[in-house]
Formats: sequence, C-alpha cells, structure tokens
Amino acid sequence: MSLGDKTIEELEEIEEELNEQEEEHGFSNYSMKIELYKEMYRKLSQLVRQHNEDVQSSLDYVKRKLIYCLIHYGTYLKTEFQKDDYLARSCLEEALKYDNRNPLASYRLGFLSYKFNDYIKAIQFFQQALDHDQYHKQHLYQLNEQQQFNAHLYLTNCALQIAKETYEKMNQLPFAKIQEIPKQELAPLFSGLLENEKYLLRNAFYKISRDVTDTCSKAECEKLISSPPPETLLLYFSDRTIIALFNGEEVSLTQDQGYMLSYFLIKSSEEHPATRHHFSVVDTIRPNTYIQSVNRLRNRMSNRGFPSLIQRTRFQEEAAYYYDESYPFYIMYRVDEEIEYR
Repeated sequence: MSLGDKTIEELEEIEEELNEQEEEHGFSNYSMKIELYKEMYRKLSQLVRQHNEDVQSSLDYVKRKLIYCLIHYGTYLKTEFQKDDYLARSCLEEALKYDNRNPLASYRLGFLSYKFNDYIKAIQFFQQALDHDQYHKQHLYQLNEQQQFNAHLYLTNCALQIAKETYEKMNQLPFAKIQEIPKQELAPLFSGLLENEKYLLRNAFYKISRDVTDTCSKAECEKLISSPPPETLLLYFSDRTIIALFNGEEVSLTQDQGYMLSYFLIKSSEEHPATRHHFSVVDTIRPNTYIQSVNRLRNRMSNRGFPSLIQRTRFQEEAAYYYDESYPFYIMYRVDEEIEYR
C-alpha cells in the first residue's frame, strides 16, 4: 500500500516507526521522511480546506518538518555521504512551494543558478532572498551578514555577466562588421566583474578555529587538507562531501554528524556541554536518539584512529557532551551554505 492510500493516523504511525528506527540506529531516513511529510501535508491541507480547524496545528507542524528536511537534507537524499547539486536544486524549489518567502532557500537557489551560469534565474532568486530576508519570522532561515553581502555581489555580477554575453553576441551580428561598437565604455564594468569574482573566490569558505573566524578560498582549504598540520583536527565541508582528518587519518561523515561535530567544537565546553536541546531545531529529539547519534559519531571517528575528543557528562539532568579542547582544530565550509547550529 502506497502512502497515498493511508489515513492520517496510519501516516502518523509510520512517522513514529521512523523515529524509533532513528533512536535505534542513530540516523534518519530523510528521503522517506520527506515523502511522508508531503503526503501528510496534502491530506491535512484537504481537511483544513473543509474547515476542520482542529488540524491546523498539525498542518503547521508537518509543514515545518517538511521545509526543514527539504532545505537541510535534500542535498543528501541519494546518499548520506555525498551532495547532489541537481537534487538540491529540486528540493529547494519544492521548499519554496511550501514557503515562498523563505530567504535561505532562495539564496541557495541563486548560488546554484550562478554556479550553473543561469544568470537570469540567479538574479531572480538573489533578489527574492534579499526582499524576503527582512520579513521572514524564523531566524533559522534568515541570511547572515556575509550572505547578505554576497547576494549583492552576485546580483552585480549576474548583471555584468549578462551585459558581457550580450556584448559578445552583438559583436557577432552582421551589422557589427560595418558599425564600430564602442568598447571603452564597458571595459571598466568588465574589470569590476573580474574584481567581484576574485573577491568571491578569495572569500568562498569560512575557516574557523576556537577563537577566530576567517574567510579563505577553496584552494586554500584544499591546500590545508593536502598538507594538514600535525596534532590538529580538520573538519571540511567540501562541495561534495564532509570529511574529518587527524594525523593522516580520514573519515567521511554524514551531514548530521558534520553538523554535530562542528557544534561540539565551536559551542561546547566542560562548563557548558551540549544536550539534545541544543540540536532541537524544529522538533524535540528523544534522549536515546541523541545518545545513539553521538555514539555513532564517536565510534566512526575512533574506528579510524582518531583520539577521544568528545566527552560525556551530565547537565541539567540530561546526557550531555563536550569537546575537551585536547587538540586545536579548523572547520571549513562554504560561506554560501551556512551550516546548521553555527
């Protein structure tokens, strides 16, 4: 029986089963969750249209979960260890169907469109992101200052790229052979385009240590990865995968694990350890689910020869974990994809 043939109650039972599997195994089936929440949203919307106001709160809950999964996990639906830009674009476009004023979804679509040289669409998405950012109520989906600045740079570059392409096509017209086309007027604009591109490349990634947040190029990140300093933990959110390195050992991480490790490194300490509530972005995480997720991360790293870095304690009558600061670290991730829990 397909999801479409099931009742709301049966769909809720499937959600509970998925949550129990998450608690048992320490990771989520986001592909299944997205399909489940889409079907729940469809059925609950029908009930709301029939003036059944009692289900409005359930519809709001399902909508929050669906948008969250589409934006944060849509890039990893085919495999939990590797991004897919085309799948990401599809999921972000779908997220806008449920929240057409979501600035983060629009921003990421703008970045992907720019990456694929679709400058007209990129302009539309970046402008939407900036227009909606000041009105969106959920801080979770608002742009940070660097993204706001980059959105303006991308808008400028898109316009210049379109002007450049138009000028090049204009030079190919038969009329151009008998009519001199002025070049000096556009030269400064093209120079500005190159300077903007250089800035975006130089500042494409964050490079974060315990006390300092810098920006750097992708090339600098890869140089650090290829020649890592000894006794230093590196966590790299590349364009395709998430990896952690230490003293020649390397381990691939899921998006959940990468986010979790980055939070421990940046935010936690022995005095302020992280409980499950620090990771409860749109819904409450069960205690056992949190413990299993952390254990899976720790085991994955220890099995590859990493030292014990994340320690367990108790805080406010909850299981809690913290980075023991035994080694320096660097976290690197693309500015255009601000990571969760930062």
